[in-house]
Amino acid sequence: MKKTITFGELLVRLNAPDHRRFIQSTSFEVHYGGSEANVALSLRKFGVDASFVSRLPDNEIAESALSFLHQHGVDTEATLFGGSRMGLYYLEKGALLRASKVIYDRAHSSFSELKPGMINWKAILKDAHHFHWSGITPALSYSLAAVCEEALKVASDMGILVSVDLNFRANLWKYGKRPSEVMPQLLAYCDVVLGGKDDSELILGIPVEKDEDLKSVFKKWKIRFPKLKSIASTVRNEATASGYLWQGVLWQNERLYTSSQYALTNIVDRVGAGDAYMAGIVYGLLQHSEDAQRTVDFATAAASLKHTIPGDVNLASLNEVLNVMKGDNGGRILR
Repeated sequence: MKKTITFGELLVRLNAPDHRRFIQSTSFEVHYGGSEANVALSLRKFGVDASFVSRLPDNEIAESALSFLHQHGVDTEATLFGGSRMGLYYLEKGALLRASKVIYDRAHSSFSELKPGMINWKAILKDAHHFHWSGITPALSYSLAAVCEEALKVASDMGILVSVDLNFRANLWKYGKRPSEVMPQLLAYCDVVLGGKDDSELILGIPVEKDEDLKSVFKKWKIRFPKLKSIASTVRNEATASGYLWQGVLWQNERLYTSSQYALTNIVDRVGAGDAYMAGIVYGLLQHSEDAQRTVDFATAAASLKHTIPGDVNLASLNEVLNVMKGDNGGRILR
């Protein structure tokens, strides 16, 4: 079985219940997640052998978070223990015209204090077919950017497929480096990337014209990063915090493939939708790498289902995603 390794921070999410504002809340709901952990768990739901690598404190909160991953079959054997705290983030869910809001509390977390040389990447990646990371990790510290490059060099030398979600988070880049000063040297190792037109100049340092289309933008990315084989993106139209039209895009073999469009209304939880889409792209590439249309259709259906599930993680099964692709959009009770 093809094995995927993901690397990132496992987080505690505390969200205000019932779409309340922070100032209204006297209690918070607890969820566990984080972009790369979300991808690993979603892949396990699709039957892919997936492992998650991180660093956590040796305490009961970390144990609870890991138990959540174990419950769904994610292997965490390579995770390190040390430091004193897990990273947190607080979520205020938006509605209609009011946007959602996130407050991070990740400084001095166990993961943020990782340094090059602490992880034996050759041992961890020895049986892997695929390695996944995201732009959130190098945003946290200069040392974590170095750890990412350390892992990417090993993965590249071993001929492992590498994917990245650019995942720009403005509130995390606080150590004096712009994304465009860090990310391009890391993208050079990647085969698959998830990003959009807005990321081009901000993250990759590649300018685009105001009305330039995605196909032209992605061609520029391919020229700048020759190793790239697939570039994925998503499109949201007529958007409010509670609903929008959702569509997936995949650029592969000089062609742009687009999925069906889904009208998502009364969204339960949009956090993690991008991770669900990334997992869907990875699954499609692992299972039928030459069928780009099927890959983008699968990923878009998977991410659409995530919008119906509370928490960070897409808990939809493979069959549920396949049923959505066939046109089964709910509205009945399964008995």
